[in-house]
Amino acid sequence: MTPARVLVVADRDVDAARIEARLRGRPDVRVAVGSTAALTRLIEEHSPSAVVVASTAARLASTLEMLADVGRLPPVVLLADDPHAAWTPAARRAGVRAVLDRDAPAEEIFAALTAAAAGLFTVHPDVFRAPQPAMLDTVADRMLTARELEVLEMLAEGLSNQIIGRRLKISAYTVKFHVASILDKLGAGSRTEAVTTGVRRGLISL
Repeated sequence: MTPARVLVVADRDVDAARIEARLRGRPDVRVAVGSTAALTRLIEEHSPSAVVVASTAARLASTLEMLADVGRLPPVVLLADDPHAAWTPAARRAGVRAVLDRDAPAEEIFAALTAAAAGLFTVHPDVFRAPQPAMLDTVADRMLTARELEVLEMLAEGLSNQIIGRRLKISAYTVKFHVASILDKLGAGSRTEAVTTGVRRGLISL
């Protein structure tokens, strides 16, 4: 089996080296390391299946802007000082599919990479600060897919199925299917309730 190619980039070389050391030793993974400043070039050179990004709070916004400008960006696992603050619509639009603590162990990073490859999101528990226990169980068991989260964010903007379909380049019927799945997973009876639940659980922000 061909090893999966994972690109590790960080604001500081020492951080990239530490993460690479954590991920080293698995025969099914090949790790390349570099700086966020060279992100576009590194993706072109290595064609990774996923990217692990470690960014400081001070440079997070500029890092997300750089990610958003990359064409055909693979799923991104973001290691952040404050996962709660890092889990934003801007991060998701930039391709971030997981937000973990900067010191996350290799097992958590690999689990997030596997989930991202399946189109799922993985977030650090701090993202859901002070949730009700039952709520956290529901989020963990019935996580929205990447596309469903995009649709939910557009529902929060008050967009119709037709407009959402045009933005995502899918049919209004497909949008309707995603909306129904969102309502079911969130236990919501309406689009408005789904948005409210999504905001309360930290899935989206207004």
